[in-house]
Amino acid sequence: MYQLVVLKPFEGFRRGDVIKDAAAVQKILAGPQAGFVVRVRAGKE
Repeated sequence: MYQLVVLKPFEGFRRGDVIKDAAAVQKILAGPQAGFVVRVRAGKE
């Protein structure tokens, strides 16, 4: 599973925010905001 780290603010997210929700991750990666985030591998919590 992947998480997203916000590089450029959008839609209420701030730089450095971590997006963990799988549905939100898929939606963002499929949309125009994909360039505003970086995908990181989720570690064990």
